[in-house]
Amino acid sequence: MKFLSENNKIRKTLTSRIAYHLYFWAFFLLLFFILPGKEEMNLSTRATYGLRMLGPALFPVYFHFFLFEKYFFRRRYSIYVIILIPALILYVYLVKAFVLFVFNVRIEYISQILFLAFIIFISTSLKVLKRSINERFLLQEIKAKQVQTELNLLKAQINPHFLFNTLNNLFGMARKQDKATADGIAGLSHLMRYMIYESNVDRINLDKETHQIKRLIELQKLRFSKDDEIDIGFKVEGDTKKVQIPPMLLIPFVENAFKHGISIKSPSFIHIHLKAQENGLQFSVRNSIHAGRGERDMNNSGLGLQNVKRRLELLYPDSHELTTHKSANTFEVNLTLKNKGKKRP
Repeated sequence: MKFLSENNKIRKTLTSRIAYHLYFWAFFLLLFFILPGKEEMNLSTRATYGLRMLGPALFPVYFHFFLFEKYFFRRRYSIYVIILIPALILYVYLVKAFVLFVFNVRIEYISQILFLAFIIFISTSLKVLKRSINERFLLQEIKAKQVQTELNLLKAQINPHFLFNTLNNLFGMARKQDKATADGIAGLSHLMRYMIYESNVDRINLDKETHQIKRLIELQKLRFSKDDEIDIGFKVEGDTKKVQIPPMLLIPFVENAFKHGISIKSPSFIHIHLKAQENGLQFSVRNSIHAGRGERDMNNSGLGLQNVKRRLELLYPDSHELTTHKSANTFEVNLTLKNKGKKRP
């Protein structure tokens, strides 16, 4: 087992992102040893020459990666070109001046620009190829998860009409006896209908998810009496009808807050804040922590924290931020989304 563990560590090291970058630069350094045209140079001189050529290329390559991600991939081509070309020319000029001043060696201006352009072209091509492969695997993963989700929904839909008819009958009976119980049954029916039927779509308006969160809160309140020291608040800002999100994305955070943040024996609170914006939303859930209730996680609650995190990675790969903060008596989850999520295939 120890041997396998060591092998896994070695494999991860050899296939890490840093390792791939080292392979790239080592390959170009090797070219200076095997390409013809410098037969009069010994190995040491060739190595020095190769490092002198590749060294100044490090900054432009990684600076270009930054521009490529920030502007080119976002189709802001004009800004990309306006920054890249002058920056490349200026950088080569500064390198030329530095080498002449420190080493008293002249660098051919045009040849250095062409060499940097060649290195940037090769490195960028490899980056685009890798991104394309990753997106293909990501698409396959999304399709596989969609199939699994549909299978889970099919399992959950075993004779749902019988379930809803039964709930409607109970609602009719309870309404004659206890209005609070009737309202609870009606709320549960609506919430289950939302989970089973309306969660099949790719996107819903945020106001639908908000409405279901309010229903979930009202259902949870049925567990408590007026004398219990429990403070539950849900604040909504902005126009939730103008924002769309995948269904059942926010509800698990609220469900988990009730599971781990409420104790009838001790003062408890849950404060939920949702702010809808033109370019996305901000969502936070802050709740009390009680000793002896165990560490907060969502592995056994609703979709599960890992499930939600994975959905965010798949649907909002570059446009979400999920953070948690835990203190002695409180736990807080903050989620920021931007409207750049990928649609499911």
